[in-house]
Amino acid sequence: MISTGIVANLLPLSLQVLAVVAAASLLPWLFRLDAAGVRYTYWRTVAVLCLALPWIQPYRAARISTTSVVSTATTVDSAIVVGARTVAQINWESLLLWVLAIGIVVRLGWLAAGLIRLQRLRQNAILHALDAVDNELQPILGTRAAIRYMAGVEQPLTFGLLRPLVILPDSLRGQPRDIQQAVLGHELLHVNRRDWAWLIVEEIGVCLFWFHPASWWVASQIQQAREEVVDELAIQLTGRRKTYVEALLTFSDATSVVPTAAFARRRHLFRRIALVSKESVMSSRRIVATCAAMALIVGTGCWFSVAAFPLRAGGQTRTHERLNPGPLELKAHTVTPENPIPRRIQYEAPVLPGSVASNHGRLGIKVTLDDVGRVAEARVVQMDLEGQGFSFAASETDLTGPGSQGFLGSAKALGVSPDTFKETIETCIDAALAAVRQWRYDPPFEAPLTFSVDVNLGTPVMAFQRAPEGDALRVGGNINAPKKIRDVRPVYPPIARESNVTGVVIMEARIGTDGSVEEAHVLKSIPLLDQAALEAVKQWQFEPTLMNGQPTPVIMTVAVNFTLQ
Repeated sequence: MISTGIVANLLPLSLQVLAVVAAASLLPWLFRLDAAGVRYTYWRTVAVLCLALPWIQPYRAARISTTSVVSTATTVDSAIVVGARTVAQINWESLLLWVLAIGIVVRLGWLAAGLIRLQRLRQNAILHALDAVDNELQPILGTRAAIRYMAGVEQPLTFGLLRPLVILPDSLRGQPRDIQQAVLGHELLHVNRRDWAWLIVEEIGVCLFWFHPASWWVASQIQQAREEVVDELAIQLTGRRKTYVEALLTFSDATSVVPTAAFARRRHLFRRIALVSKESVMSSRRIVATCAAMALIVGTGCWFSVAAFPLRAGGQTRTHERLNPGPLELKAHTVTPENPIPRRIQYEAPVLPGSVASNHGRLGIKVTLDDVGRVAEARVVQMDLEGQGFSFAASETDLTGPGSQGFLGSAKALGVSPDTFKETIETCIDAALAAVRQWRYDPPFEAPLTFSVDVNLGTPVMAFQRAPEGDALRVGGNINAPKKIRDVRPVYPPIARESNVTGVVIMEARIGTDGSVEEAHVLKSIPLLDQAALEAVKQWQFEPTLMNGQPTPVIMTVAVNFTLQ
């Protein structure tokens, strides 16, 4: 269930997020949004919106695909075909989930390695006596961070939530006092704002959604906007724009390979210097108008992306596909004397797996043929199934009519658990649909063509199966076929007559001790004629077969020939 839901919705959800982020990335540039605080809030809102997309949109029921799995071989064991198809699907879903999981583990491992390295830096950094710059800034900001200097560190590092630590490059001690004040003020502002905790949350988000480029882009924009906010606060703290730009340039060539905010990340440096150099600010009225317009555009973009790439309801997808007409059936032609059901040239019998092999019954299947005679779509329109603990019958109105809940709606009334009932019925339907989709017909006169067929599942648990060995004898050899004393001709189904369907239906029947037909099931099927043949054969009467003077049940093969004069 989890696998199917994830795999089915992964692509449309990824496309939704990509569309939203693409639109959101253009708006700051179009509206010239230079206010760092507004940009920071904007990108965090976009991130929350992307995470909330799966929960704030309606899910659509899935529609059956117009393609189908059709065997190109003339003789294929249907049990092998069904099994191979299921295994292939499970393997693809499992493979994709494994790739996603491995990527998450690798990214989380990289993050954990960075945290371990930070812990080692904490232990190895040298604590120097606080100078005037340290004593001046911390009381102003209300922070109590430990400040240490370390050789070999190229970027200032700030990390820790309960015990914040600022590690400064040892080379900073040789810089002018104004630059030292700018760098240390920047890092202490991160401590005051608890930015390291937000940075870890963002990195975890990137780890979980590593496969989507939008996650990397949004995280980068949030971190860039955060640095721009701290730049503005640091300039207000020190009051020297030129000195602050010099401090950024001092560390612009250095890189950080640990999960901390880089003081002067090179790819963001040009924009940060440009913003720091500007003294003009956006008016409050313009900020409000810009935010309102951007919110409207992003909301509209979300609506269009959800409509263009809808998510499918995982719990209803399989049921919907089995019971509701597909797009090809909706525009297909019905059977008429001028457009009859074409001759079937390839047949595959449904085979039930061992877990439900004892179940039996009949399913009405609505098939839709394409222009070359392949079964392009197939769905269930009627069910009459029996199994251990339940007996279930439903018409098309019961399954798809107004207010219906599909074949799962009656689970509580059957005396079996809903999960067992669901699994049993779905397995039976899968076996029937997998077999029907391998049938081949002559090309219809006018395609697409839709019509109904009956599919028999399993072998009924009949009396001759339950009887002890030797109770029922099979006709053949020394066992002669009993004499038929009453013959009932089958009623030719109107749809078969109109479609010019003829042929021989072969059945196996059990003749009881009184000569009546106790049970019968189809061996060679003609779907439109099977039911009529069964109803006729069950009315036949034979002379009892005597063995040693005692009536004995027998099993025999009978044939019903349908011809049109």
